[in-house]
Amino acid sequence: MTRKQRILVVDDDVQVVDAMETLLQGVGYETLHAYRAEDGIELARQAKPDLMLLDVMFAGPPGPDGFETARTMRGDPELRDIPIIILSGIKTVLGISYDVAPDETWMPVKAFLEKPVRPDRLLKEIEKILGPREKAVA
Repeated sequence: MTRKQRILVVDDDVQVVDAMETLLQGVGYETLHAYRAEDGIELARQAKPDLMLLDVMFAGPPGPDGFETARTMRGDPELRDIPIIILSGIKTVLGISYDVAPDETWMPVKAFLEKPVRPDRLLKEIEKILGPREKAVA
């Protein structure tokens, strides 16, 4: 028996988290979630997800943004191999007119997807990283 691939969703928007978990669980992934970047890092340390979906901007008390979180994880030997996809509306919110793309230093992630992201586009990016979904037993 193999375990389901585990995806950690880190976003401060409860509706986004619920929608992501519904989509991902519906196609066979196991999901975990956190509403703050710091909690996402700790949960990643504990649960060892196969992939993290990470927002950029978090409301509430000051804390790291998604870019800083990704850089922190890349610098941590325990977390550096967890692939990250950033899902963000930052381009729309800040009126950024240029493309935002992953790189090795400022945004060390596998993909940057602008919210709202179509479910088929998100699943395609996830499968690029994790491979095709298999029928797994919990």
